[in-house]
Parts: sequence; structure tokens; C-alpha cells
Amino acid sequence: MDILTFDDFRDYAEIRSRLSKEGFLSDGTSVLNLWEDLPTMVEGLDVPDVGQDFVDFAPLATWSGPVKELDGPHTRRARYAVDGTLLQVDHFRTDGSLLLSDRHDAQQHGVHGGRSLILCNDEGLPLRHFGSSWGLYRAWLEFLIGDAAAWFVVDNKNTARFMATFRRDSAVVLYVVHESHLMSHADGYASELTPSAQEVFPHLDRFDGVVYLTEHQAADVHRRYADAGNSFVLPNSRSIDAEADRSRRRTPGRGIQVATLSRRKRVDHSIRAIHRVRSSSDLAVQLDAFGDGSQRDALQGLISQLGVGDFVRLRGHSKQIRSEFQTASFSLLTSTSEAMGLVLVESMAAGCIPIAYDVPYGPAAIIDTGVNGFIVEYGNVEKLAECIESFLALPEDEQLTLRVAAMERARDFSDHSIVSRWAEVMREAWERKHRAPVALTVSITSTDYCVRSGGRLGIQVLAQVSSSDTALPETPSFFCAMRARQQQNFFRVEASEAVVTGEGAYRLQFDFDPAVTRSLRPSTVDFTLEARCAGSHATTRMPLHGDPVSLQVYATRHGSMSMVLS
Repeated sequence: MDILTFDDFRDYAEIRSRLSKEGFLSDGTSVLNLWEDLPTMVEGLDVPDVGQDFVDFAPLATWSGPVKELDGPHTRRARYAVDGTLLQVDHFRTDGSLLLSDRHDAQQHGVHGGRSLILCNDEGLPLRHFGSSWGLYRAWLEFLIGDAAAWFVVDNKNTARFMATFRRDSAVVLYVVHESHLMSHADGYASELTPSAQEVFPHLDRFDGVVYLTEHQAADVHRRYADAGNSFVLPNSRSIDAEADRSRRRTPGRGIQVATLSRRKRVDHSIRAIHRVRSSSDLAVQLDAFGDGSQRDALQGLISQLGVGDFVRLRGHSKQIRSEFQTASFSLLTSTSEAMGLVLVESMAAGCIPIAYDVPYGPAAIIDTGVNGFIVEYGNVEKLAECIESFLALPEDEQLTLRVAAMERARDFSDHSIVSRWAEVMREAWERKHRAPVALTVSITSTDYCVRSGGRLGIQVLAQVSSSDTALPETPSFFCAMRARQQQNFFRVEASEAVVTGEGAYRLQFDFDPAVTRSLRPSTVDFTLEARCAGSHATTRMPLHGDPVSLQVYATRHGSMSMVLS
């Protein structure tokens, strides 16, 4: 397995050395970097691309203005506009020859706009032109894989934007969703997407597979976009000790929290809960919070304000978290959201009982409350304190039963178990990608709609599906998409009813939840019908048949129903 990186400012020789010393790089695992590989990649490019005149090629050696040297593992020089906007970066080999000239003012010299990246030979002469960094990235990936089969597992939301555009017959691209895709859960599955999800999630169909860490998150995404057949659920994994020490002595009232000290992790809730337990009982409870972040000073101020400094401590980063879990009695998770929360598995594997808010999406997928841990009402500090107090008041033998059950549950997330499931997913994604394509077309012969009380929208469609092949290998699946104009945002539902009415003819019913129409307001939306069969799909805009009467139903100030016709 190769770990691929694209940044140009880190020293990867040092990173590899550190990872090897810490045991994270094993035989067969390597870290590859685009900028380290570019000189080797260029050696295979003998002549410039035919037809390219490289009109944008203007290396800094021809520039008479000020140039700034940039820090990093290889030589880079840059020029800037008067206002500090970056206009160009030239990259050099170790021998000082020009490797790549990257202009950000390709449309007009000195004015930010347009991109031009030109790869050069060891004499500094242009060989290849790319109109975007993504073009360069794709060229590197093609250089790496050649004609071989390859599987790309993308676990970075920024890289996912680019990798959604990388389509090759020999390459399977799998995107792993590592965090909640929603800003909040005020409107459930139809809530506002996070900024990164807004850029990636409308294009999930482009990936050969999308991997979610929990069934709950997968279900929420499917309610938003429907399941196009490329979804998988695989939790994160960890190495599990062959036999954990169940009789290890623990500090009875000691809790720990492992989290970035940010607003999203809400460590202040844990501090307030510990304060409540101390104030309402004689339990010698204490909390060690491991991690660092922007809220450290604010949290330290809260500790001082509550007077809990003797038993609540901010411990900073630690590389010995496993041993901390092994000596603590319980752990806390108070985040606003998680995709899974591997820290819960870490805690349970050590027999440290997790107490977690019922946040989307992780805790409920891992913890059986009262059996191997506890789930508490979302955001309720009082309930959190009560749960801590109740757990610590349990007899030691009942606590031990919980600890043993937690250790057993953690084994479900072992590397051995999850890696074998990854092999199945990768095989299935490959087979799905290489199914024989079907020449599919879909047309619409009739449409109707109904807006029910409460805002539920129903759409009825008579559709015809055909193929140039003699017969479709399976019954098509049908979807209707509602997309807001000038926006990425859309919702898609699968047909709630699909009735065969003739050869290739179907009567379809689609139902949109009121949460969808609320989420898209105010906007003008368009509708699309999509048919999928054997890995192929066809789409068509949805016409409105019949009398095109526009109506608006509304409630008067007295709550009576009225209608505007136009």
C-alpha cells in the first residue's frame, strides 16, 4: 500500500523516519509525494506534447521584479502582487534546474486569474502544460499506476474533490466519509451540509464506492440522495490486544476525555458534569482531558471559575493514551457530532467504560447502553452528571461485568475483522465498475403532481425505458431529483412505487418529504428522472404535462385555506 501526498511544503524524508520509528510504517507500506516523484516522472517524457506552444511559459528567471524564497524541502521561488496575492511559484530540482513553473496569472500578467503549470526537463525547457493543479495530479497518478489495477482509498475531504474527477478503467476510487456531513441536525437528514460536504456530496455518484462508518449516517445520506448502489458501511478499526488484562487496578473515580479542545468537542460539558457530581455526592471523581486546541485558555478559565482545579486537569497531548485508558474507570465523549468516534473503541478495548452523548453518528453504533457503556441525552449536562454518578456507585463486580462486555464489543472493530471486510468491498467495487455497460434511454410520456397538506410533494410519472440491447439484464431502478437552480444543493428519492404497464413502460410514484421542500426554500427547483440498470444510467428533464396552472395554497391569518391560481 502506498500513501499518496500532494503537498509541497513538508519534509517527507523526516516524516518517513519518524513514522518508521513509531511503528506506523510496516513492510509493504510506503509514503509517496508528488513533488519528490516529479523529476523521475519527467525522465519518461522525451519530447514536448504535440501542438502545445507554451505561450504562458514565463519562468521567474525572466522576471526582473522581486522574488521570495519559500521554505520547504525543495527550492521554491514566488512572486506576489502588490496586495500580497500569490501570482507564481517556480519549483526546482536539487541540482537547481527548473522543474515546474506554476503561474496564477495566466490570463493577464500581474492580475490573479487563470492557472498554467508547465513541467520542464532538466534543461529547464517546457514539456507538458496543465491548466490546473488537478491536471498535474492526474498525470502523476497515471504515472504511478501505469497499466496495473489500482484501488484508491480517499479519506481526506479536500482531496475527495479532486479524486471525484479521476476516472480510469483500471482504477477504483473509494471515498471514506470520516465526519458528519451536516452542520447541525436541526432538520434531521435535510439539515444544512457542512462547507466541505457541499463541495463533495453532490458528486458522490462519481466515486466507485462511498464508505460510511455507520449505518445511521449511510441511511441519512440515502434519505437525501437515495442509494445509487455505490454505498458501503465499514467502521474504523484498531489493533486489539490478544488478551487484555481484565483485573488491572484502576483509579476508581478517574475519568478521561481524549479530544481536540475545540467548541465542537464541548469539553466544557464534561468539566461542568464533573463539578455537578462533586457537588452532589461524596464520590472522589476526577477528570483528565488529553488534547489541545483553541479552547484551552477558555477551558482553563472555566476550571478556575468552578474551583475544580484539584480534580480536573488539562493534560495536553499524550502518546500513551492506551495506558491511560487502562488505568481510568470511565471516559467521556461530548462532541456535537462524530462520524464514528474511534476513541470509544479505544476506551472499550481497555475496559474503560465510555459515557457518551447520543450524537450523530457514532456512539449508538458502538455502545449498547447499560451493557458495555452508556449513552446520554444529547447535550444534557445534568443527565451526563447523573450517569457518571450512577456508574461510579455500582458495585465493583457489576462494573467488572461492564468492562468485560466492553472489551468483547471492541473486538468487533479489530483490524483483522475490518480489513477482511475491506477486501470484500474492494472486490465488489471492482466488479461493479467492470460490469458490461447497457445502452439505456428513458423518456417521459406523462407527469402529474400533488402537494399534500404539510408540504409533502407527490409526483406521478409514466416513463418508457429502452435499450439497444435485446433485453435489459434486470429491472431498472428509478429516481427523481429535485435540484435548486444556481446551487449544488439537491435531493433525490427512489420511486416509492414502480408498476410495469407494458413493454418497457412504467408507472412511477415519487414522494418528497416536507423537510426537503423546507430545506430548498427559497429557490426555484428543477426535476430530473433517472433510470439505473446494471451499472448504467440515463436521465431526462421532467416535463409538466396537461394544463399548466400555477397554484399557491396558503393559510389566511385566521388559519383558513386559500388558493391563488395563475
